[in-house]
Amino acid sequence: MKETFTFPRHRARPGANGGSGALRRLLAVPLLGLLTAGMLLLISPALALAQTTLTVVGTSDVSDSGLIPNLVKPEFQAAYPQYTLNYVGSATGVAIQSAESGNGSPSALIVHAASLENQFVAGGYSYKNQYGNAIFTNDFVLAGPTGDPAGVGSNGANNIAQAFADVASAGASGTATFLSRGGTNTAPGTTVEEHQIWGLVHSSGLQPASLSLCVVSAADGGGMAPVNTTTLNGQPCPDSGAIIAGDGHNPSWYQITGVNQGKNVQETNACTGQPSGPNSCYVLTDRGTFDYLASGTDPAGTIPNLKIVTRGPQGSTAPGGEFALINYFHVYIINPNKPGEDVNVQGAEDFVNFLTSPSFQAQLKDYLAHTSDPAGPPFVATASPDLTASGFPHNYHVGKPATVKGTLTNAELGYPALAGKTVTIDEVKGALVIPVASGKTNSTGHYKIKFIPPATGSYEVTTAQISQVENATLSPIYGDLLSPAATTPVKVTVHGAITGLHATSQGAKALVSGTVQPAGHGAGTVTVLARAFGKKGSFHKVASERLSATQGHFAVLAPLRQGNWQVEATFQYAGGVAAASSTVNVSVGAAPTSSATIRSVHAKKGKLTIAAGVAPAAGPSGGKVVVLGLDTATGAPAGFKVLGSATLAAGDSTVTLHVKVKRKADWVLQVAYEQPHQASSFSKLRTIDVK
Repeated sequence: MKETFTFPRHRARPGANGGSGALRRLLAVPLLGLLTAGMLLLISPALALAQTTLTVVGTSDVSDSGLIPNLVKPEFQAAYPQYTLNYVGSATGVAIQSAESGNGSPSALIVHAASLENQFVAGGYSYKNQYGNAIFTNDFVLAGPTGDPAGVGSNGANNIAQAFADVASAGASGTATFLSRGGTNTAPGTTVEEHQIWGLVHSSGLQPASLSLCVVSAADGGGMAPVNTTTLNGQPCPDSGAIIAGDGHNPSWYQITGVNQGKNVQETNACTGQPSGPNSCYVLTDRGTFDYLASGTDPAGTIPNLKIVTRGPQGSTAPGGEFALINYFHVYIINPNKPGEDVNVQGAEDFVNFLTSPSFQAQLKDYLAHTSDPAGPPFVATASPDLTASGFPHNYHVGKPATVKGTLTNAELGYPALAGKTVTIDEVKGALVIPVASGKTNSTGHYKIKFIPPATGSYEVTTAQISQVENATLSPIYGDLLSPAATTPVKVTVHGAITGLHATSQGAKALVSGTVQPAGHGAGTVTVLARAFGKKGSFHKVASERLSATQGHFAVLAPLRQGNWQVEATFQYAGGVAAASSTVNVSVGAAPTSSATIRSVHAKKGKLTIAAGVAPAAGPSGGKVVVLGLDTATGAPAGFKVLGSATLAAGDSTVTLHVKVKRKADWVLQVAYEQPHQASSFSKLRTIDVK
């Protein structure tokens, strides 16, 4: 059986017991087939290890940063050895086109451009029309030559719109060149981001007089792009103009390479053949790719001529806001029901479950952690929201509910607060998770839940998968799926309680009753203890009764000789702390001269048929048998009530009674035998589960 990561806790290593489709089919054949298959396996063991190629298309950011070859691929194939992962890294737009056409038989897609992803989802290409799963973020950075001829580091180190404006001004004066990957509907996600930034340059009033910007269509991701003519300033970009390739529409300082992320950074580092001369080139890239190339561990080489000149977080007044450079990555399962698709749905689901699993997400913080980047590792785990909880009591005494509060925060910085989301308190019993209470987050993602822990154990706060609209201004709107989150379990010791203790004499016996807490406590035992009234010695056990897992009220018959007594009760249940009641006094009378017995009880749809016997038989004046009942359910009225009665004629010693009670409850029954001028006698207690 393959393990999948559908909940963020209590999981074995994914795929540890995974088998191939071929092996599963062998296990499904009849005995003769199994014998034959076993012989085949002896001849060719490779049949049991047959692998399926799982093709994933996506952005080159995750391959050029080394994340796919160095972390994702080896870890995924170790977890799911039945697959051979084939990752095809290219521009986000190209990857989306491959996913929509089925070219290369891809099963999953990893991209990072919201204004292109929303169109992919709207077209029905995401499996089950769901949003993509959030997996991680890194951040965009502007890299430039160590000499920084445009002066970006001193003027726009935390203001990307100002930095772009400075590069454009330096480019117009012949001292800087900007290398763009280019593209429209086949654009890289980095180009989509770049176009948004050029749009900020325009909307913030930072656009230099020497810079003309055309408007990129919404279908191509939106934003703006530099052009070499003022006639296109503020006008729609040409269909095949400056944002695609060097066809005469782009300024000489704005060069379009059309290559992948890593190669684009390397060409910027080389900066050869550019009008501004060597060591004058700037590039927008993702920090994962930059750090990987700068670390010297990439076989493709290093980038000694470049440094990061602008990075996030942005300044408080910077156009686009603090999180303008966050780079959001999502993974999609391609819809197998679209024409031309050949999707390995199981493989794609396993891949998504792997990327969103706690084990892989935890490893992201260590990838490229050895670099000298002061901002730390570039990739940030964002599959699950950040969830906090406080207020779990280490010792809980039943009565007043405990209050747990915390915050549910989207780990994808810059996205809306997680408002109106369900947060649940669960009791954790090994691999079993039992919901106890739930609440909703407010407009800022805060929550407060009052709950009563049912028993001593471990408790945590969790969320289910969350579907979240992240950008409602896009058309179509853009959203994503956030994987379940859970806090670290906290041990809570529950101290039970007994309330409403009551004792009445039944002739050489005391009927002791009361209520136990907490509700839903699990199986337990009530023990009755007694000592002679006025004595200072210890109490001694006189009776006990087992309680069902949900029983709230109890009744115990305690044999006591005639006299005055102090009675107390204790309650012990699985995993709980024993609770003692306060004492009550009871005066126990002499044993009655008669007796009553419940011979049998039968229940059907809330109707009880009770056969009772009495001794001696009713005298000349007759007698009466009364059925008493206690509904033990939590919340039901405490104490016995009369359910019904029957009259005995002279000489009668048996009687059958028919009574009706509430269904789906445990009832404690007792019959009383009443005769004129004699003390009543009472039967033993009988508990019955009424379905």
